[in-house]
Amino acid sequence: MIKLIELNDIRLAQMLADYLQLQGIPCQLQSSETGSAIFLTDEQKLVQAESEIQRFIREPHHVRYRDAAWQQEKTANWHSPADSSLLTDLMLQAQPLTLIVSLLILVVFLLYWLAIPVEHLLSFEWPWQRGQIWRLVTPVFLHFSVLHLLFNLAWWWYLGGRIEQRYGLVKLAVVLISGSLIPNVMQAMVSGNTFGGLSGVTYALLGYLWLRERSVDDPSQQTVSHGLFIFMLVWLVLGFTNVLGFNTANLAHAGGLGVGLIQGWRDSRKTVPHKGGNY
Repeated sequence: MIKLIELNDIRLAQMLADYLQLQGIPCQLQSSETGSAIFLTDEQKLVQAESEIQRFIREPHHVRYRDAAWQQEKTANWHSPADSSLLTDLMLQAQPLTLIVSLLILVVFLLYWLAIPVEHLLSFEWPWQRGQIWRLVTPVFLHFSVLHLLFNLAWWWYLGGRIEQRYGLVKLAVVLISGSLIPNVMQAMVSGNTFGGLSGVTYALLGYLWLRERSVDDPSQQTVSHGLFIFMLVWLVLGFTNVLGFNTANLAHAGGLGVGLIQGWRDSRKTVPHKGGNY
């Protein structure tokens, strides 16, 4: 057997192995000290295998590898490849952290709608007041209208799910916490504790994906297009002008965007894997 590549992301290795199998390249996935290694079992397929490995190195998060995993599991036969439809994409966003946060937000809103004062437990408060440090983050779970709730949940499900799917649960958790903590503190400095919502995190997700995926060769694989980013940027600016007709947590939005852009820029500078090396 010939070792093709070694990856430290087990899920990514499995998707690549599934894809190679579908291309008629027989291979085996084996555990290694640093993750998983893929071995070619038919030397006559070496040239084709090396070509596919180089292709994978250039764009490791391409949808073709995810789709191959679905086909191998017999779960993608109900839709065609051309129908990477909105419904399919939304279902694929159902990652663990994305789902848990969505459910928590829905539960909190239901309690709020039933006039149970959850805001007394979750609204912002400085830690030196009563030592309840969770309040630095938990305002993101508070929403005060159905429109507010649906808008933020839709963006969280789409953008957050994409980050968790492509870059992992830990990365989404980092963006979630930093995109909650820093924007909440910034907003509290100007408005006290009279705010809530996931919008700061939404802007963090937006900024992260927009900058992180600028180097992706295939524009169709960029989650956030330039047009969408500019639209959200204009929306952010309009919030500061008070022309929208309702109050917005403007500093939380701006802070979230800044947090996301910084993390996206940092991660975009990481090197891609080399053949036979770790990823």
